[in-house]
Amino acid sequence: MRLSIRVTSTRLEMNSCGTGLRTGRAFAASVGAVLLTVALLAGCSDDIVCPVDESDGDPFIGASILETRLAGGDHASVRVFCTSDPLPAIFVVSVSDRSISEISVGDPLGLIATLEEDAIIWQNGQHCSLKVTTEWGFATAGEPVPGPFSVTQPADVSLGDTLFVGWMSAEDADYYRVECVIKGARGDSIVLSKATTGTTAAFEPADITLPGELGGKVVAVAGPYPGSGTDGNIAGGGWGYFIVSYYDSLSLFELTVADTANIAS
Repeated sequence: MRLSIRVTSTRLEMNSCGTGLRTGRAFAASVGAVLLTVALLAGCSDDIVCPVDESDGDPFIGASILETRLAGGDHASVRVFCTSDPLPAIFVVSVSDRSISEISVGDPLGLIATLEEDAIIWQNGQHCSLKVTTEWGFATAGEPVPGPFSVTQPADVSLGDTLFVGWMSAEDADYYRVECVIKGARGDSIVLSKATTGTTAAFEPADITLPGELGGKVVAVAGPYPGSGTDGNIAGGGWGYFIVSYYDSLSLFELTVADTANIAS
């Protein structure tokens, strides 16, 4: 299912004296009366959704694959989060028939399976299958690896300007994440992010309040869009969300944010 164009955005400021958590894209879905939010904790990240309340039935599962192909090499990252009350005594995970044996306990309370691989494991267009076994049964899902695609290099901007980012569409992508970091001269920084089903994104002047060097990327994602009312795509003895993301060297962009009108002074 492909969705109509919608955009969600977040903004988070950080400085050199502290560490900021990136709120990123929040998955929120209605499954009965259960509301879901992204929890930026050890068990939940921008790509892993955690439920606010526990389901009375099958365990909740949030899973993500990220494929990157950059100048420094190719990399695949897999994270699968599972929670129930009580926690599963059995937790067996495989992705495209590759078993994941590294299991840890996260906070909020849940089990996390992770895999980091410096190799191309899944090619663009290849169908990635998720299988999770617990004492409640078998949970399965599948999504293709989207991409490849390229970003049009944006022009430099000044404080008070709107930043426009555009890119080519990626095969099999349901939506895109745009992620930027502005690094100031004093070591402070601002993180910007948006999710959209289109192929353009705009950051308003109110979002860009720090002059400096901006580095960004566009990530193509196959899976449920991060918005309320979206259905989970994991079925069987579990429920939740499975997404597959991709970006490469052509997905990156850099520009300068100037303070020509001395707005920041």
